[in-house]
Amino acid sequence: MRSHGVPNFPDPPSNGGVPKASSQQLGVSSSQLQAAQTACQDLYPTSGGSGGALTKDSLGQCEETGDCPQALVQQAMTALRTYARCMRSHGVPNWPDPTIDSEGRPGVNLVAITGTNWNSPQISNKMQECYHVMPGGVPVPVIAPGGPG
Repeated sequence: MRSHGVPNFPDPPSNGGVPKASSQQLGVSSSQLQAAQTACQDLYPTSGGSGGALTKDSLGQCEETGDCPQALVQQAMTALRTYARCMRSHGVPNWPDPTIDSEGRPGVNLVAITGTNWNSPQISNKMQECYHVMPGGVPVPVIAPGGPG
């Protein structure tokens, strides 16, 4: 992490695992932290079979089973915060920051935000424009009003 632009990244705790610190605590931007995490994800310790690296499969397993390792949640939250900033800078000022639900799953909840048609082609286009900030094809977990059902 230090050699990838996060010079104040702490040593791992004695019990193993990945130190938990925000980009603000480490004195770097969230994009710097995200880039270092992505570059170092193969070195992250794994927990069971699900691992701690943010991938399409690991996030899908987290969403389906609720098995969300802390390292994965941190990476997802960092990526989703970057995505939220992108959406706001692309003309969607009320795009919310990500949250963690009661089962520990990261995502973006659009249900409580009124006044925007989240299913419009304009919003879909802006979501596609910002998708490049998500690492490795990871989908954006969105809860939107007016979905199927």
